[in-house]
Amino acid sequence: MTELTLRELRKTYVSRGRPPVDAVRGIDIDLRSGELLGLLGPSGCGKSTTLRMIAGLEEVTGGDILVGGDSVVGLPARERNIGVAFENYALYPPLTVAENLGFGLAARGLHGVRERSRRVADMAERIGITDLLAARPAGLSSGQKQRVALARALIREPDVLLLDEPLSHLDAAQRDTTRRELKRIQRDLGHTTILVTHDQEEALSLADRIAVMKDGVIQQLGTPYEIYDAPASVFVADFVGEPAINLLPGVVAADGWVRLGAGDHASARFPCPAGPPVGREVVLGIRPEDLRLTREGESGPGTGDTGWSEDPGGAVRATVSAHEPLLESGIATLTLDGVAEPLVVETGPETRLDRGDTVRVTADPRHTHVFDAETGEALTLT
Repeated sequence: MTELTLRELRKTYVSRGRPPVDAVRGIDIDLRSGELLGLLGPSGCGKSTTLRMIAGLEEVTGGDILVGGDSVVGLPARERNIGVAFENYALYPPLTVAENLGFGLAARGLHGVRERSRRVADMAERIGITDLLAARPAGLSSGQKQRVALARALIREPDVLLLDEPLSHLDAAQRDTTRRELKRIQRDLGHTTILVTHDQEEALSLADRIAVMKDGVIQQLGTPYEIYDAPASVFVADFVGEPAINLLPGVVAADGWVRLGAGDHASARFPCPAGPPVGREVVLGIRPEDLRLTREGESGPGTGDTGWSEDPGGAVRATVSAHEPLLESGIATLTLDGVAEPLVVETGPETRLDRGDTVRVTADPRHTHVFDAETGEALTLT
């Protein structure tokens, strides 16, 4: 197993007649041996460019890449012991699966014919594609092609494994199955791995740590729990989570709550953890699962099991705009008086709501996030 270090890694594209474009702007990451890091972000954020620089497929503008403590920036891709599984599989159509797996070894003059055949058979068994060795790529499903591409990247026993959107072409059922297989294989073989993806579920379920990127900069680096439970900014909070977090502009009032409506007589307000001064303009973030909904007149959540206040002043009246029953849970979209933004609440499977119903909503103050309205950064709370 091998450590991977990125130091002030930068990539700037320069085109004649156009201003330079900073695709990656000073990334610092230390990966432990055997760790799987998820590079998560929207299209164009610089995650694939970062991967290509590590692989040697893209020149580095500045900074350094160290594998096992040694810089590889000056080495061509073929001399870096780095395996890559591409988004489009990049299999050779005329070759069988067995020939695809052994091609890289033969091209680099590694091992004899017998040893290469043994390694191909061994890797095929590990990945579960032994029955596909005689087939050609055209006859394979998307899931099978992805496993072949992964096996080809692993067969060279790389120091670092790079996965570029490995599940993007699979349907939902194939994604679930392949994701579990991918996690098992990575844990069994122990390769230091970077997974590039725009799919938050993929990153949250597979990665030991996640680096959320935007505009070539890492916005937050942490474990999946840290990214989800303590987002560093409005961008991270909004990008991670399904259904998306509620982001509600407001002002910290003298009573310590955030008033969401217009003026001093706003009826909509939610608790704010101590920290922001009175009058501070903020964005209040509350995930749909951290809200509780009751019908008008029903008793709300008690203090015994949730720690929430039973004070009626802690509940906000709202009107149901829509309710989506999703069997295991439901999604209610609500309208608050004087607030332009809709409020989304996750409901239980037994909840039945109709458009126009009046309900009361209570927020869990332990899971309320507060961001500066101007910078979007999370505020330090006490």
